[in-house]
This record gives sequence, C-alpha cells and structure tokens, in this order.
Amino acid sequence: MKHFTPSQEPAEGQGVLLLFRLIEESIPSFFEPGRPIQIVRAPGRLDIMGGLSGEKAPLTLSMPTSEAACAAIQARKDDLIRLWSPCRDGSRTQMLTVRIEDLGLPSTPIDYAEARVFLAADPRDRWAGYLLGSLLVLAREHALTPDHGVELLLYSDVPNLCGVASSSAITVAALRAFALQFGLDLSPAEFGRLAQIVEREVMQVHGRVADAMTSVLAESGELLALNGGQGDLVARVTMPTGLEFVALETGTNSDANASAVASDDEAKRTHRFQELLGAEPTADNHRELGELMFASHREYAANGQSNEACDLVVEAARKRRDAGGHVFGAKLTGRGGGGTVVLLGEQGKVWYEALRIKKALNQATGHSGHIFRWSSPGAMSFGGIVLKPKDA
Repeated sequence: MKHFTPSQEPAEGQGVLLLFRLIEESIPSFFEPGRPIQIVRAPGRLDIMGGLSGEKAPLTLSMPTSEAACAAIQARKDDLIRLWSPCRDGSRTQMLTVRIEDLGLPSTPIDYAEARVFLAADPRDRWAGYLLGSLLVLAREHALTPDHGVELLLYSDVPNLCGVASSSAITVAALRAFALQFGLDLSPAEFGRLAQIVEREVMQVHGRVADAMTSVLAESGELLALNGGQGDLVARVTMPTGLEFVALETGTNSDANASAVASDDEAKRTHRFQELLGAEPTADNHRELGELMFASHREYAANGQSNEACDLVVEAARKRRDAGGHVFGAKLTGRGGGGTVVLLGEQGKVWYEALRIKKALNQATGHSGHIFRWSSPGAMSFGGIVLKPKDA
C-alpha cells in the first residue's frame, strides 16, 4: 500500500483486498494518511439444517460463507461520524454524515424507539442504520461514551435478501469495528446478543442470534451446531473428507420475518444430520444425508415457505442424484420465503452440479444465480488488521 503498512498479510480473499484498494483510492477525500485504520471482517452464513424452526429450534447447523462484510474504521478529531458504503447500481445512498450528538452521545444515548424513527425511516439509508445502530447499542448496553467521531467504510459482498444473513454480517462487522476503535473487550456471546438488539430493536428485522453467532464464532470449513433460541455453541462439526456444501442463489427474496415452524421432525432431522456427519463416510450415509435435506425442503414447501425457483433447483438436484450425479441432497436455506438453496455433494464435484443447475435456473427464470462455494473464518478468528501510517 502507498500510505499504510498492514499489521499482517490479508488471507481472507477479495473482500479485504478490495477494501485495501478502496482505502488507498479514498485518501485524502475520506481517510487521512496520518492516522491508523483498523479492519474487521464478518462472514455470511449458510443454514445447513434446522433453520426452518427459527429460534424454536433446539439445534441448528450452519456454515460461514467466503462472502463477508468488511469494515475499516479511523478516528476523527471532531464529532462527525462519516459512513461510506459503495453502491454500484444507485439503489441506495453511498455516504451519510451525522454528529455524535444526533444519537444523544456521548452522555445520553437516545432510546431504541427514537432510534427507529431516526435510523430506519428512509429505505435508501437503511444500511447506515445497522452501523449507527451498532454504535448506539454499545452506548446503551455498555455505557460507551465516545469522545470523537470516526470514518467508517463498509464493503460487503454478501448478497442481500437471499437468506444468507447479510444483515447479521454487516451488524457484527460494525459492532467489532466500533468496539475495537473505542477499546471495548466483548465476549463472542455478547457480540451475538448485541447484534440481535440492533436488528430487532433498532432495525425491526427478525434477526436470529444463531446467525450472528455463526458470523462471530465460526472457523473456515466447519459447521457450528448452535442452540437456535439462545445461540449457545453446542459443538463444532468438522466437515467430513469427501463432502462439500455449495449453494445457489435463486433471484428470489427470503422473508426475514417469516414465522418459524415448530417442527419436531426438523429437530430430529438436524440431530440425525449431525450424527451422520461424524459417522463413517459410506455411500448409505451420504444418501441418508441427502434424503434428510430433501425432507427438510418438503416441509418448507408444505408450509408455504418455498417458491417455484427454489423448488426448481431442489428438483434439479434430485434428478441429478437419481441419474448418478455428484449431488446427494438440496434444501432451502434460512427462514424461508425464497432465496438460496444449499446442495451437498462430492467434494470438488458438486460445484459442477451447481453450475449445471444454475444454467437450468437461468433458462427457466432468466436469473443467473450467485454460487456460494468457499468458507471463511468468523469475526473473532479473523481478529483485525491495523494499517499503520508509513510516515509514522
């Protein structure tokens, strides 16, 4: 970098590398070259099993995506908070500036009802509500009294509104950025709790604490077994050799406020799925894993929480399985309504099955879906990168 020296080499893909480029290109119009910048990162998640029951689920299995929300924060000398999140299609604002006092800070933070009016009123500014809401929640829940403003850049490549917890990733990244900037040392569980407050109390979306905890706690390539209601970590599940999850976004929106289905069958499927992931990787076990996924999707559909595009993808996966393809099962991810379908198959080969199904989806709907393939570490595992001024 021309103006900064990173504290460590970024190893988390294009999200962080693109953030570096945005920082360099924004000097001195946004960031200043003479003050340190801290970088944090929080991935999206794929709901592998259990999400149908929402917070009523005794167990959920989820996996972090390689797509993530990345944030860069720098202290200012005045009381301004300047937010910047690049947007290519003009569908929302890209920059927003407020003063600390607009949130009642540093001494008397506004309440959540007032915050909803201030931060969530304009749909084009909703992205900023998650960021400013994170600062407000830290002030209200942890007596944070910020005595200076910040520059905060957010770049996220987690697709929105398709059931992969894009809002949780943004919120966790913002909470981590503000906590590091103002010296708050919070536990992973607390980050999950605070993220839920931001989403529910400020932005009024039904964010699950399990979504945020996956973004906070996960390691690359592993599944997290979590209590659906409290988000408590039950187990870390290593992905068996020879198996791989990929996912296909269908161009339809998930429903962030869909009603959860209290399903004993889904709970049993999720527990059995976890058992099979830890069992001997036989052909029979692989087929049973796939059947559990197909059964979960049938329950989504029976409860009106799927749609034609998602059903098309799942049925295409079933036909490929029956024809001897390298896919074992498929199901809708997230709370339901639409969005993204997860596929399980042979490692290194199910990717090609996803490409084949993506082509069929495009022919049927005209939508060329995004494919989720790789995994990445959660926010705590990633830690943070400090950019130090080269002339310091």
